[in-house]
Amino acid sequence: MTHRAIGNALKRSAPVLLGLLALACLALPAASGAGREPNLAAEANTLAASYQRKFGEGYTTRIDNRRHLVYVSALDENALGHVVRLLGAYADAQQRLLFPDALQWNVAVVLPTLSDYRRGGPPDDTSGYYNPATRTLTSISMSNVLIHEFTHALHHADQVRAGQRHPVWISEGLATLFQCSRVEAGRIEVLQEASLVGLQEWVRQKKALSLADLCTIGREAFVRQAMLCYPEVHYLMLYVHRQDKLEAFYETYKSRYASDPTGAKALEATLGKPLGEIETDWQRWVLALEPPWRPAHLPVAQLGIRMRRAPEGVQVDGFLPGSAAQRAGVLKVNDIILSVAGQPTPTARDLAEAVDACKPGEIVDIEVVRREQTLNLKHVLGATRP
Repeated sequence: MTHRAIGNALKRSAPVLLGLLALACLALPAASGAGREPNLAAEANTLAASYQRKFGEGYTTRIDNRRHLVYVSALDENALGHVVRLLGAYADAQQRLLFPDALQWNVAVVLPTLSDYRRGGPPDDTSGYYNPATRTLTSISMSNVLIHEFTHALHHADQVRAGQRHPVWISEGLATLFQCSRVEAGRIEVLQEASLVGLQEWVRQKKALSLADLCTIGREAFVRQAMLCYPEVHYLMLYVHRQDKLEAFYETYKSRYASDPTGAKALEATLGKPLGEIETDWQRWVLALEPPWRPAHLPVAQLGIRMRRAPEGVQVDGFLPGSAAQRAGVLKVNDIILSVAGQPTPTARDLAEAVDACKPGEIVDIEVVRREQTLNLKHVLGATRP
């Protein structure tokens, strides 16, 4: 995996920083509803009715008053039910792990058609984003991108409740950590993310950012170095999480925020050693991790499509003769592929690497947009020699 590919794969998340910048326009205490007890159920009904008028025919709304989520959907009932169950389970698990308080406002989860999504003016090369100013999550993806942006929504509410604005490495670190996860028996199980090989190369070449620099980096610089920063914050958070100290770090950080807004001292206090020693141990841990794919000389998985670029992902332009995709007939010409096996695929290279991380003959989930609708498909991958 090249550094450029890692940047492309993770850069789809960078536009959420535009939403985080909107925090600067919010008066935090006022945004929390201080001084009044809002009737969130009544507000949810009003919000749902407003969105129904805005989008009209073909859309349905669903309200989760317990979790304060208002769904506005162009999906079929089965797909919407999947999203409601997914975010509900994730919200409950996050209450047990990091964000113990329920949302203090309603968050709108908008699942539009592709054309309505594009009309909404999304950031380039994204299939989902969260806007903290309007407390709206908009996504045409129902997998990792959705969880990434939902983490931002939960974290944004927690920051407002605490009267804090957390640095980009924490905001994006948490979002990238949990985007590659699943909920099992009410607990979040974090999975390994596909940017490992590139990060290991940066570490070996001694080109990774120091933890001191990572803790103090600004949002604009973070985005400029997205190909490095996203893998670093993901695997730093995973390192802390694997030691069962993520909750302790987050609570320590919030309690010491006034004297430690960067979070560097909270890392030291939680892990019990100076930042330089943490960096040494973390880099050693990163280099020892095993990549989630096979050596190149073994047969590799193949999808077997011809492709062209689309703003949200890769569009199927045809099929290679005799390929698994042609034989199965699951994918159709003009499908826009958003993810393979949970890995977002904003570019052709990202798609190739997502497929390569799978096994030949494996049945994988492929998320596509077909005729304006998002679908989750099951597809058996073929095999080829590298």
